[in-house]
Amino acid sequence: MLGPTVGIFVDYESVLAREVARRIWSGLSAAALGSGYVKTTALWESLRSPRSPEMREGPRVHVFAVGQDRPEAVDAIHPVGDPRAPHLYGLVVAVPDRPSPLAGSLLYQGVRRLTEGGVRVGAVEPALLHALPKECDSYAGRLLERLTLLLER
Repeated sequence: MLGPTVGIFVDYESVLAREVARRIWSGLSAAALGSGYVKTTALWESLRSPRSPEMREGPRVHVFAVGQDRPEAVDAIHPVGDPRAPHLYGLVVAVPDRPSPLAGSLLYQGVRRLTEGGVRVGAVEPALLHALPKECDSYAGRLLERLTLLLER
């Protein structure tokens, strides 16, 4: 069975966001293989660039990765395609070993940007993550579970 296509939007100016996004993709592709999918595809794009047609039309799951080290990147988060369509949105704020108390606020701002764009709150899977395989793999597993339920509808 073919696997899902995942759109990954990364703030490439953030070292934290790049590393966490890479680890999430690694965990997601491994979890998909373990679930019986033979092929899972990632479409990578800069969070700060205009959305390509492939991103607007293809993936059912979109993951946004911003870093606590570049908080202004949250302003570039917005829904992809029709926000009323059945999509899952992953929203990750990558944090260092000692996160700032403001990291939660940054996560909230990102969720608000998606919901103000028409995305249902229940369609967003937010997380504060360190660039640790255990955390990123666990998050990737949650995304895959939710995506599988979405695809079964």
